[in-house]
Amino acid sequence: MNPTNLDPLRSDMTLLELPSEECQVGPDTPMSVVRSLLESRLELPGIIVCDATHFLGMVSRSRLMERLSQPFALEIYLRRPVRFMLDEIEVNSLVISGELGIHEAARRALGRPAGAVFEPVVVSDPTRPGHWRLLDIHTLLHAQTALLQMANETIERQKASAEAANDAKSQFLANMSHEIRTPLTAILGFAENLLDTELPAAERRSAAKTIVRNGEHLVQIINDILDLSKIEAGRMDVECLRFSPAQLISDVTSVMRVRANARHLSLQLSWLTPLPEFIETDPTRLRQILINLVGNAIKFTHEGSVEVRVAMQQRDSASSLICSIVDTGIGMTPAQLGQLFQPFSQADQSTTRKFGGTGLGLSISRRLARMLGGDVTVQSRPGRGSTFQVHIETGSLEGVRWLADPNEGIEASEADGNAETTTLQGHILLAEDSPDNQLLISAFLRKSGVEVTVAENGQVACDKALAASQAGTPFDVILMDMQMPVLDGYQATQQLRKSGYTFPIIALTANAMQSDRQRCFESGCNDYATKPINRQQLIQQIAAQLGPSSQFTAPVQRDPVQQVSGASSPLVLNREIALSRTGGDEELLEVILQVLLDNEAAWWSQLDAAVEQGDLPTVQRLAHTLKGAADNVGAQLAYEAAGHLESLAQSSRQSELAAAHFRLTEEWTRLSSTIKALVAAPVPC
Repeated sequence: MNPTNLDPLRSDMTLLELPSEECQVGPDTPMSVVRSLLESRLELPGIIVCDATHFLGMVSRSRLMERLSQPFALEIYLRRPVRFMLDEIEVNSLVISGELGIHEAARRALGRPAGAVFEPVVVSDPTRPGHWRLLDIHTLLHAQTALLQMANETIERQKASAEAANDAKSQFLANMSHEIRTPLTAILGFAENLLDTELPAAERRSAAKTIVRNGEHLVQIINDILDLSKIEAGRMDVECLRFSPAQLISDVTSVMRVRANARHLSLQLSWLTPLPEFIETDPTRLRQILINLVGNAIKFTHEGSVEVRVAMQQRDSASSLICSIVDTGIGMTPAQLGQLFQPFSQADQSTTRKFGGTGLGLSISRRLARMLGGDVTVQSRPGRGSTFQVHIETGSLEGVRWLADPNEGIEASEADGNAETTTLQGHILLAEDSPDNQLLISAFLRKSGVEVTVAENGQVACDKALAASQAGTPFDVILMDMQMPVLDGYQATQQLRKSGYTFPIIALTANAMQSDRQRCFESGCNDYATKPINRQQLIQQIAAQLGPSSQFTAPVQRDPVQQVSGASSPLVLNREIALSRTGGDEELLEVILQVLLDNEAAWWSQLDAAVEQGDLPTVQRLAHTLKGAADNVGAQLAYEAAGHLESLAQSSRQSELAAAHFRLTEEWTRLSSTIKALVAAPVPC
């Protein structure tokens, strides 16, 4: 059989798709006729014998020719009907359905007795009852061999691809380890400096700023990883909003100019064409792309300048905004450009070591640009610099005013030195089951000027909110923790909305994924804030819900940096983090620590019983409570152990609960002992 007869070959092919022959005769057909058929059609591997509806047997060419070669065989057999010969040489023909796959058919054929292994295979056609075809065993085995070869080639390709991906991700992990450890080294080092009670106030403020700056860098690394994973999973959403492109680009340039000035570089913004006053696309994603591209240009430029050139392009009925970021940096070779937009990649490994970075930014930027109907492209020459160009669709510009001078669309920015904070007026209901979170959040909310009422679970929150509303004194805003006992935040919000409650509700949750945010909105929340709480951001969110009549701005009054004790390990209890949660208020921190000690016995009694009984919802809720309490005091080890137990309970991994419970018990015992020692010891002053 010519191998080309099997082309094209697929792994899901059936026997009916292989080359086979159809030649059927009745049982009374003379053997002389059968012999003539075989002599005239050399491709036939045999003859099928059947009546009108039934398969009777098969006479193979090889067996027939062998029998006819014997002495006097021609005189004996050729005068008789084929059924006589069938009785003489039939070997229990193998009949296989044509719907069967090649591998299974070959397995059955090779499982026949040794004397029949190389006999043809009879293939029945389910679509044509009463019809059978003969398949040469060599054709079947050749098809199986070809499929096995194809499978091996596929495996080799997949293996090579997997190894390449593994190498890329191994390099990414090495880079990531460096990227994470670098700011962590600074954070831990300067945190240890803060434990020095004799450190001057100016150095303490500088150390605190360094810790914040490196913490923000770590958050950006995590955000990059989450963004890439969401894009690859198809879960990255874009939001089409109307905004001023000139304002957004100017804001990005202003923010990045600080970084450029630190490297003694000039960062310029040039308008090459008039711009529309407004466009419609996702401003958050466009800002993310521009910050990444401009940041890269600054990072890879030693001297000279970086310029952002902005223009509009119109083709047919479509309009595009084009931003070109031109630098005088190190440039790249064609080989380096070829892998530039691959995730986990940079121009080369020397670049990674010299300049740092995760290798995710450009990949994310290109994918985001394509989601916005555009792309990111690059032109570069080694030693001469690079030009990155991002273009995105602007949406319909019908009726939009064009600005000959785009600077007309830029609002004057406030002076950097006049930092302001928002002071609020109103009455807020805080629904939060963690006592230390109740104290922490209530304290800074009261400092902002509002009255705070606390509800320890979702049911109490519903009762208080509805009662206040019916009394004509509704709460201005509800802050709703989404994981609470009795009635969780999702259920409480839904119950309030079903009862006709229309006042603002802001969700508080430690879950930061887009799906969690969407779930909060679907439950009826107006806004969403993640834990650990960013105090200023939460106050701004509350202010937005209260409206301008309920707020006023006042200059920030910076609290002096407080002295702290260095009695505990930063991983067991980080006092600096705990103080940051209270705005440097030592007395409030001591109250929070004492509340934690007062409640831990009840928490642990319930948790131990829930683990023993396999009550997964209760285990998840209590582990979440302990995780929040540990996070508030910077207890990293207890926080991780509680988070692990919470995750196991959420995913119903019952068999792993005992070990995770034991680990959390150990870490919490260390934390509790540390807190008791700190509460008992006087604070240095």
